[in-house]
Amino acid sequence: MDKLVLKGLTHPGEFELSPGFNTVGRNPTNDFRVPDSTVSSFHCEIIVSENLGAVVRDLNSTNGTFIDGQPIQESSLRPGQVLRVGSADVKLEKQEVAEPIHVAIPELKVEAPPASVTLPDGALACLNHSEVRASLKCVKCQKIFCNECVHILKLSGGKTRVFCPACSGPCELLPGAILGPLPAAAKKQSLLGRLTQTIRIRLK
Repeated sequence: MDKLVLKGLTHPGEFELSPGFNTVGRNPTNDFRVPDSTVSSFHCEIIVSENLGAVVRDLNSTNGTFIDGQPIQESSLRPGQVLRVGSADVKLEKQEVAEPIHVAIPELKVEAPPASVTLPDGALACLNHSEVRASLKCVKCQKIFCNECVHILKLSGGKTRVFCPACSGPCELLPGAILGPLPAAAKKQSLLGRLTQTIRIRLK
């Protein structure tokens, strides 16, 4: 149902009619107060229903109630018509109710990490090698791998960092697991050594 709003023409003011009874008059307790000496304390009432719309009923006012200049005791009030109470004119307007905005929130599907095979001794196997015991677990994707699968970075001071081969996230040791020995890095040959080797080759 659209909103029905009374707007003051001769007296500033605006009031949204509620379903049921709405009183109009000079008394401050009215739903729509018109502070004018020609308006009775309780001048008229406006009944709003979904079937009949707005119906105005005069409450034995001193100066009468009018719709479009015609005196009434009880009559329907349609949008666009002017209601006069005493010397005050108000107009009934119809306002469309805005449709509520529906925001669709996509469902976030979180895939569970793939299940690992359990070895005969009860330990979990590496995801890439089903016969090898897993020793590390990725903190990010929760996948588990053996020492051969992960990427190991050796830092200065003897510290090491281990990264997941699937998502490059950091890995941590599983309870009871041991990180195997790191592969020895190939020793780089110095420039002098390479020149010496080149000279020997040419001399031969």
